[in-house]
This record gives sequence, C-alpha cells and structure tokens, in this order.
Amino acid sequence: MIKTSLITTLCALILLLTACGEDPGFDKFAASPSGGLRFINAINDSPSLIVEFGQQSIGSVAFGDMSAVTNVIPDLDRATTINYIKSNQLETISTFTSSVAENQLKTLILVGTMTDPQVIEVIEDITPPDETDTTTTLLIAHAASNSGTINIEVSDANLETPLITRLTMNPGELSDRLTLAGTDQLSIVASDSEGNVLWRSNTFSVSTGIRPIVVLFDAFGPQSGRVQALYTNFSGTLTFPNEDFVNSTRIINTIPDQTAIDVYQRTAISSEPSVVIIEAEPDAATNTYTVSVEQLAQPATYQLSESLATRTTAIGSGTLTVTNGDTTVDIVIPDDGDTAEAVVNAINGSGGPLTANLITLNDEQVLIQLTALAFRQSGDLLITVDDDDSDDTDALGLSQLSTAQLETVSESQDALLTIDGINYSQPTNLISDVIPSINLYLLGVSTENSEITLSVTQQTLMAEDLLFGDISEYLASENNRIIVTATVANDPSTELYTDALTLANGQYQRLTITGLGDDISGAIATEAVRPVATEARLSILHAAPSTPLVDIYILRSDIALDDANPAGNDIQPLSTGQFGLTPDTYSIVITDPNDKTVLAGPVTIEAQPNAFFEIVVLDAAGGGSPIQLLQLDND
Repeated sequence: MIKTSLITTLCALILLLTACGEDPGFDKFAASPSGGLRFINAINDSPSLIVEFGQQSIGSVAFGDMSAVTNVIPDLDRATTINYIKSNQLETISTFTSSVAENQLKTLILVGTMTDPQVIEVIEDITPPDETDTTTTLLIAHAASNSGTINIEVSDANLETPLITRLTMNPGELSDRLTLAGTDQLSIVASDSEGNVLWRSNTFSVSTGIRPIVVLFDAFGPQSGRVQALYTNFSGTLTFPNEDFVNSTRIINTIPDQTAIDVYQRTAISSEPSVVIIEAEPDAATNTYTVSVEQLAQPATYQLSESLATRTTAIGSGTLTVTNGDTTVDIVIPDDGDTAEAVVNAINGSGGPLTANLITLNDEQVLIQLTALAFRQSGDLLITVDDDDSDDTDALGLSQLSTAQLETVSESQDALLTIDGINYSQPTNLISDVIPSINLYLLGVSTENSEITLSVTQQTLMAEDLLFGDISEYLASENNRIIVTATVANDPSTELYTDALTLANGQYQRLTITGLGDDISGAIATEAVRPVATEARLSILHAAPSTPLVDIYILRSDIALDDANPAGNDIQPLSTGQFGLTPDTYSIVITDPNDKTVLAGPVTIEAQPNAFFEIVVLDAAGGGSPIQLLQLDND
C-alpha cells in the first residue's frame, strides 16, 4: 500500500522550489524562488537518458526511473534536449522548447522509442490543500509504447458502487484529473482491447492532497507483453509493492569441489500483501498463522516550540544525539551549516532513524518538524544536544532541537493486531519479536471481520542434480520472498547453503551458489532482458572462489591490454557487472589486479544493438586454477 504524509511531501517540495540555484549562461544572482523540473524515462529501448534544460542538466535516469527535482530559473523558454552517451559524448535524440513558471513543478514523461521520442508535460498541482478538503486528484499517463490502446478501470472498494471511472487511452496520452476521496482501497486495472489484463495494482491508498500520477510503461522479463507502473507525487516515486507480476529465477552451480547439488525453496506468503508482508529467516518454522490488523502504528511528530524568522536563520552549532529504540546516531551541525535549512538537510542526510521537514508559515516564518522513520523500533525519538553555546538544556541555540524543548504535535500510536487469536500492541509497524525468525510489515488495516493467512511453506525442489558449471531452467514464482537451501545431490540432510532472498517482481534473475569446502554462499542478480536500440548488453559474473580479486577488461578491437584500463577492478566473488557496449568486436580478459597477468580469456564477442551476452568466471573443476570463462546461452 502506498501512503505518504501530506506535510512531509509538501514541505520537501517547498524546500526544493525555494532554494537558490545557478544556471550557467545566466545571471547567477537571479531571484528565487525558482521553478522545479524533473523527468521520467519511459522510452522502452533507451539506455540511461540525460535531459538538459538549456545549459542545465536535469540528471541521468535509467529506463523506468525518475530524476530528482532540479531548480531552474523560471519563465524562460529554453531549448530542452534528450540525450544519451555515445562514445563518451552526448548524442541528442530530441530537442523541444519548454519553460517552467515560478513556483511551478513540471514533470516531463519521456515516451516512445529512441527513433521516435515523445514528451508528456505534466504541470503538477502543488498548492496546499484546504484544511476541510478530504479529496485528492489522480492523473494516469499511458507511456507504454508497445501496448497500443489500453482500457483502464479505477475503483474504490469503500464505495457502494466501486467503479469510479473507465478510461480508454492511447500511447502518449495523459488522463484528465480524477477527483478521489482519501482512501486505502483504491485499485487500478489496465487491459488491452480484447480484455486481457496487462496490469493490476491491487489495493493502495491515496491521502488527502497528495495528487499522485500513475505512469504505465512497458514491462520486460517474465511479464513481457504487459505493462508495469510507477506511482509518483511531488516528493518522489514509488513502485507498487503488490503488483501481480511473477518473477523467474534460474540457478547456476559454481561450487568447483561438488559434482552436483540439489536446491530447494520455502516460501513466505501473505494472503493480503497490501495489509501485511511476511519476511522469514532461514530458520523460521514451517507453519501457518492468522492475522488481523486493527490499527497501524503512527510515529510521534515534534516541532520547534517557536518559529524562526526565515529558512536562513541560524539555529546554533553542536551535536544532536538521536535515539530510537536500540539505534543512536550523532549528527554534527557545524558553525557554517547551522541555518534552519542546513540543519534539516544535515538531519535528512545523516542516515538516522528520523526525517526532518521545514514548514513555511503564512508570514514566511518557518518551523522545523521531526518524525521517526517508518519500520523502526519505536515511533518515539529521544534527542539530546551537545550545544556549542555551553548550555545543553535551555531553549536557545541548538538545544531548541532537544526533545525536552520540542513541542509534541502528535503522540505516537501503537499498532494493534491479533495473531492466532492473541492480541498484541506494538510500538511500530515492524513486528519482529512475536513470531520467531519472522518479520511482519504492517501496511494497512484489515477489512472488518476478516483474517489474513500467513504461511511459511514446506520445501519444494527447485533444481535437481545440478552439475558444476550448469545452469537450471527458469522457475517462475508469484512470491518474491523465499528461503533457498542447497544440499549435496540426493542427500537433503547435508546442507551446503541456506539463505532468505527477496526476488524482484517481474524480473528474470540468476542465483549463483559458489564457494569451497564448508564456505558456501550465494547471490541473486537481475538479468538484463530489455533490448536497447543503441547497444549490446554484457553481464560478467565472478564465480571463481579460489581467486578472491580479479580485474575485468573489455577490449575494443583497436585497443591492446597493455594500453587499457579495467572495466572493473578488484572484483570479488559473487559480484556481477552489467555493461552496455556500442557496436564493435570486443575481447573479454580476466587478469590479476596487481600486474595484468592474464588469468582467463580472451573470449571474443561481436556486439550489436539489442544483443545479450552473459559470461561466468569459473574455477577449474575441483577448485583452483586455471580459471575459465563460460559463456551462457541466452536463447
């Protein structure tokens, strides 16, 4: 379920839009506030794309991702370009004119193909909602160029008649704004003209004033021919955690001193992943549980007891010590970074268990607001201060940010749930100490008089008699949390390796199991399956446990090893490198990282756009040198 705090998101945006920026080629003293610009890369055959607004870079973004918001000088028509890197230089595929109004946020959704790129421009509504308004708006963008016309149904299970609207959209279109009540039972289904479901969101929430955009774009991998989606609002982009996509995994045995292995899996399953997600450790018992969630935990919110004159008002320097459960983090505030804005940035960049927001009031004064992050040990914070003004307990200087001085805007609220008929009250929505070796993540409240079934299943066989250097067939699964166990072939009592893995929805993946003797480990890696019009895709897996570090060279036809730099250096076992290659002939060579001594290779490949290559670095059978290069079949 997707739910975002309105205060958090609005303040994050205000912080971005009111910061001063510099645009090369223009007056660096241009007045702020500025405009905000970001983009989503939904061009289905693209590498990472770079958008430039005039001379200002908006960022580099891979397919299916979104850039951060960049401040730009407002109210200027600028030549805006879509670029990619070709031979270490920017290559432009499209140029258009765009402008951003003052205090406006514009999102550019890049759609189409590399030979026919298009842009959907979205002007986002970032005005604060009226306190009495309990609605929000939703936009849907059809950025799935391969999918043709899509029929979309938006429903709300809280309504007597759930269907809100039915839309028919063509690629490159943006819907009208749909007005919705704040709900945690919203769902979207996208189907083709014959009624085949291309994407289903399952249920998610929208909060008052958040005004999300759902962007549908082409899907690749086990769900090829369908679409997938991003949920974005003015604070960032999220994926849908409970899309109904399958994942598909194959296993490669790179244990050189084992002739063959068997691989088993157990699965952790939730019947309602929009309400509870289950995560099981390898030693979790095989069992079934019934759960209902009556109330979600809410973290406490704190703020300064008195407002500050401006966002650049100095607060004071020193050290904030923040404690949440067993976690304690020190945040140093220096003399030259003690403004309200700088303190908020320091807190958010600390990796601590809290988030900070700068609230702008009607008279341009500001308040700092602090909240514990989700899925931490507690919804409460303890903040103490080592204040550089030598008084750590007064309401002056940095001491203003101690919890002894902060005003509590809202108290924390415990989660209330029932597991197998026993009632529990827990301080956060991460339930980690009720069922041994199992974590529960609470995302929503159960519907009335309903129970959710959570299961950790019995072992099932994934791969049997898998020889050294062999790779299994793909095994499709609708569950993305599994426990994997590898044993000696035909001897399930002799375990070589076990681990809990989270698989990526809608992806092909490769599980590599390697090591020597009793030191066996594994790693999961996503495999490249999306064709890219400008390049070939090369994956190199280091799975030679006898060689702790290697360098990888990818040599063009006109470059000798002695004159080259490594594409990857000091690569450890179980690491996978992904490379995009422009058309050419390449030699793959593995060397000692100290002196370019060739350990394996060369293997020669002819790279052409849309081609895929997977190469594995293996020990010799039995272990040790000479290591070898194995090229996998991707047909």
